[in-house]
Amino acid sequence: MRSNEEALKVGRPLLIVFLIDALGWEIVERFGFCRDLLSRRAPLGTVLGYSSAAIPSLLSGAPPSAHKAWAMWRLAKGNSPFGFLRALPRMPHPLEWRTRWLTRRITDRRGKIKGYYDLYEIPLRVLGHFDVAEHGDPYQPGGLPVETIFDRLVAERVPYRMWYYHTPEAENMQALFNAVDSEAGVLFLYTPELDALMHRVGVFDHSVERKLRGYERFLRSVIERGGGCHRDVTLCVLSDHGMTDVHTTVDLWGEVTKAGYRLGRDYLAFYDSTMARFWCGDAIRDRVAALLQDADAGRLLSEEELAAYGCLFEDHSYGNAIFLLHPGIMIVPSFMGKVGLAAMHGYDPADRYSMGCFLTTDTTEDLPGSILDVKRYLLARLPGGR
Repeated sequence: MRSNEEALKVGRPLLIVFLIDALGWEIVERFGFCRDLLSRRAPLGTVLGYSSAAIPSLLSGAPPSAHKAWAMWRLAKGNSPFGFLRALPRMPHPLEWRTRWLTRRITDRRGKIKGYYDLYEIPLRVLGHFDVAEHGDPYQPGGLPVETIFDRLVAERVPYRMWYYHTPEAENMQALFNAVDSEAGVLFLYTPELDALMHRVGVFDHSVERKLRGYERFLRSVIERGGGCHRDVTLCVLSDHGMTDVHTTVDLWGEVTKAGYRLGRDYLAFYDSTMARFWCGDAIRDRVAALLQDADAGRLLSEEELAAYGCLFEDHSYGNAIFLLHPGIMIVPSFMGKVGLAAMHGYDPADRYSMGCFLTTDTTEDLPGSILDVKRYLLARLPGGR
């Protein structure tokens, strides 16, 4: 308990949430990230999938089956906004690249997709069968079909500020630092730069450690500024998932083609980096499962497993056959790119390198064990004790 004199010196409470994409528990422990600054620390379980699933789950406390955003792309319900592309003939690469660029420009101008998406290397004639899973922006109130932390902040009339990928990281960090002395009760910052760096260089590269040391200096300065402003600051640093070094690539797409099945004619599929999602009959499903088994690259997920992961969709909008690769293996080429990466995520959530982290200055309660628990934890720490 604070003395009356101490209480008078401390201004309004401030909750700072720094969400660092792909800051896994193994990374935090290897580099000793913020060990002396954030003494309360624990691994944080994630959900199956990529940030397209993990971020909505973290912000809402709901699994993908509830908030409906799992992979970035799903089978279109009714008419796809990209349906006109299905009639396109095969084109030389420069012309296809130009068409892809124009398609993105037209889609952005229409303004119907508020959240993050990318066309990557999805074949244009196949793209016409798909739609972006998340048309709303989960970082904005009303961005998901379920309540998020931001919806609650608005409902509770808690003044807050939020920064994310729409503006550069350095600019966002400076803005948060400046806002410590503002009227806001909650400051929320998300950054994808560490994730992008590890995709290029791997999980434990020296440049990753340098990046983390820069975050440490920033966080220390934020806490010091909070003290200088006589604010009672609670700092939470967390991640949506971890990151795994890639040691093997497999051309699953090519293997299915060699087996005699043509994409877009005999079957539909979305080749993610670590998952292959199929819409097909049992014969193709069994053949692809056999290919994976022969390559020892991954496994077909049962409906029981998908339900346990919170990723079972009765309408099969994300596939009626889901193949998950073993940690460290990556599909190359895929719809996400033609070359491999140094590190990737989106593997089994139970794998040690899939775990995110939760670090905080708060000492009042047990830490959340999963990203599904984060919303509840943060709401309990809103200014005013809501």
